[in-house]
Amino acid sequence: MATNQTPYSALTQRLSELTTLDEIEGLLHWDQEVTMPPGAAEARGRQVSVLGVLRHERATSDTLGSLIRQLEGDRTLVPEQQANVREARRAFDRAQGIPPDLVRQWGEATVMAHGAWVKARTASDFQLFAPHLERLVALARARAAAIDPNRPAYDVLIDAYEPGMTMERLDGIFSELRDFLVPFLAKIRAKPQPDTTCLHGEVSQPDQERVAREMAEALGFDFAHGRMDTAVHPFCGGAGATDVRITTRYRTDRFQQSLLAVVHETGHAMYEQGRDRNLADQPVSMARSMGVHESQSLLWETQVARSEAFWRGRLPWLQKQYPFLQAVSLPQFMSALNAVDFTNAIRVNADEVNYPLHVILRYELERDLLNGDLAVADLPEAWNQRSEAWLAIVPASDAEGVLQDIHWSMGAFGYFPSYTLGALYAAQLFGAAQQAHPDLNDQLTAGDFSSLRSWLRQHVHQPGSRWETDELLRRATGSALDCSWFIRHIEQRYRPMYGMV
Repeated sequence: MATNQTPYSALTQRLSELTTLDEIEGLLHWDQEVTMPPGAAEARGRQVSVLGVLRHERATSDTLGSLIRQLEGDRTLVPEQQANVREARRAFDRAQGIPPDLVRQWGEATVMAHGAWVKARTASDFQLFAPHLERLVALARARAAAIDPNRPAYDVLIDAYEPGMTMERLDGIFSELRDFLVPFLAKIRAKPQPDTTCLHGEVSQPDQERVAREMAEALGFDFAHGRMDTAVHPFCGGAGATDVRITTRYRTDRFQQSLLAVVHETGHAMYEQGRDRNLADQPVSMARSMGVHESQSLLWETQVARSEAFWRGRLPWLQKQYPFLQAVSLPQFMSALNAVDFTNAIRVNADEVNYPLHVILRYELERDLLNGDLAVADLPEAWNQRSEAWLAIVPASDAEGVLQDIHWSMGAFGYFPSYTLGALYAAQLFGAAQQAHPDLNDQLTAGDFSSLRSWLRQHVHQPGSRWETDELLRRATGSALDCSWFIRHIEQRYRPMYGMV
């Protein structure tokens, strides 16, 4: 520490260096997905590996740990600084707890597992992946025990994505959702289903790219500090609050998929662009959790861009861009856009009513795997049984069922809950924004999104990680996480649509 530095300034300097390394990794990832030539994969692997080692060394250094200890309990720090120290402690403990040999084993196992998963998925043969998954489950338990031996392994893994969340709480949340969704879907299934063919006109990729850019800009994406490109999988990445990069993919016969993907990633992007730039290199400025980040993408995609208020104003604009829509009425468009699909077994293609059941299925399976209550060999059967019971679909193959997601091959145990937590947070936050702005639907129809952006910036983006998730929600909505907001949203949208009023 330099003689003219305070302990806190020395800490923020080291944390800033870690953030810079993360930003560099973000650029490498974006380049790999968007522009990197395929022949550069070996060199990119070396670059990412070396960068990861450097970051781990800095993230677990004795000096960093000493500064954190010195500042904990320092009453001269303002609340914002105290929160920064708290978040630094959390990251330090998780990084330092894992011994280097386990880091190495984990890296090697995930590389091998990903390749095995690709082959298994192509062949639709789970047995090709099963030994690798068994290895990853064992290593995940070991990593969790190294981080915190006093907590259940799966709780430790969930905490990496949703700080403070536990199996006990998730079990209650997901039981409440499942008890509502399964009978609700049964009622929808018994009703006449809407015609979705009105959305299936051909639209060239250049036309979709133009419309997508106009949509992102209208919602509030700042192209002076971001860009939009094409990739195999839509994502939001880049290098921090002033360099935010989103991607989408295009199907010429399904324009709505790419357009909604752009809205989704724009929601993520506006969270990043809306963070406190004075603290953008510090943990306290970062997104509170993966679920909170997902809430921002889903708020714009499902609460806004699937709403009648939004399309009452935007449909005439879209009809000018895509002439085959000119004969489509607003009610037809809304029914087709929000139709519940009872034939789909794939999570990423699921509608917003079925989607939580896809997530709960995966949550329960990986929970039981990590707790030792389910053997890897029994996973395909358990998957199919839950899918049939909850979704009324038996996957036609392993590729359509247990092998459809990449997450387990990456060792991302505990990630899946964030998707549905994001939907719950989104409904609650949007409901609170409507209470704060009673004319919000009229604003959406008029194409004025400034009030909603400002409200989200004040209550979600700028606070970052200053508060724990429940406190963030209390300050924004008046209560901690409450499933009733989401349930009410689903009923209000789908009961009229399916004649269940």
